[in-house]
Amino acid sequence: MIEVDGLTIDADGRRILDNITFRLEAGGLYGIIGPNGAGKSSLLAAISGVRRFDAGSVRLFGRPVASWPRRALARRLAVLQQEPLPRTAFTVREVASMGRYPYQNWFGARDEKGEALIDRVLETLGLSAFANRRLDALSGGERQRVALAKVMVQDPELLMLDEPTTYLDIGYQIQLLDLVRVWQRSGGRTVVAVLHDLNLAAQYCDRLLVIHEGRLAADGPPSAVLTFETIRRVFGVEPVLLPHPESGVPQLLLQPGRREIGPAALRDAAAPSGIVRP
Repeated sequence: MIEVDGLTIDADGRRILDNITFRLEAGGLYGIIGPNGAGKSSLLAAISGVRRFDAGSVRLFGRPVASWPRRALARRLAVLQQEPLPRTAFTVREVASMGRYPYQNWFGARDEKGEALIDRVLETLGLSAFANRRLDALSGGERQRVALAKVMVQDPELLMLDEPTTYLDIGYQIQLLDLVRVWQRSGGRTVVAVLHDLNLAAQYCDRLLVIHEGRLAADGPPSAVLTFETIRRVFGVEPVLLPHPESGVPQLLLQPGRREIGPAALRDAAAPSGIVRP
């Protein structure tokens, strides 16, 4: 579904992404992780066709991303941006309805399928009671759920999420990712998500891509990617790693005072004794 070859992006005299190459098959939930400023959001923007790149290629559904007419691509791809929706006078239902734009015709015919889908999505996300409430009366977390409703109503084959849990408390983080996972599996859809919480990434993602200093530093299932050495090298911290008691995937416990500062510290640090590794 997604083919990225040698993707390179330069901006302001700096290389943002450097020769990124990978393939993603249809039907999985894939996570992109890495420290702040590593290039994760730029990668997502390039894949979705929003951002131009300086070298390499991106193919979606078997054809170059730049060759897709925007409306045709919007019927197959949706993107949930990092920032919550702005406070506006639009109601929750009006914003959710905007997700049906790629399916509207020039004559404004009523979208019966879309109306039913909007009702179902609002109910699923616990937004039915807010349907007629304006966005300027909602919290940031509530507006983020409305944004998710908008892209789910779009009914895409491929959904791209840029840090979707940033403005949500832990309960809503789990609820949102549970909903995304069920939605992805029920329709055989594909989800690519930029995530900051490594424990959530391990729990929900089939495969993780680690971006570090603009390069693809690791790629594989969570058990192969979330290792002590990779986390120390990429994030500069010394974690305690434990298998989750139910799923068995790696879970991180952080050690205060073990943050490594700068490249010299990374070169000189020796692996401490007593660290529990998977």
